[in-house]
Amino acid sequence: MNAPDSAGQEVLGNEYTFEIGGVHQSVTPLQYHYLSLLERLTALKDTYQTDPEFEAWKMDAIKKSIYSAFMDCIEANVGDAGREILGEEQQVN
Repeated sequence: MNAPDSAGQEVLGNEYTFEIGGVHQSVTPLQYHYLSLLERLTALKDTYQTDPEFEAWKMDAIKKSIYSAFMDCIEANVGDAGREILGEEQQVN
């Protein structure tokens, strides 16, 4: 079996545009992944709060996941965008 000549090509050399609060920001694929994960988790938290089968332990797990995703954003140098996502979530609640 032959290995591909350019391993990791999906990570290197690509940029994505991430829009938050109407501001477009160029980000790497990894940064985009962390920011979009943080957005999805905050949306999940918002919808789960009104779930008729709400369980506190599940909400705790979602909150820990949000914290972890935010820490990933900080590590990937997109902490300000992550804070804005969390700030938008606070305005909704």
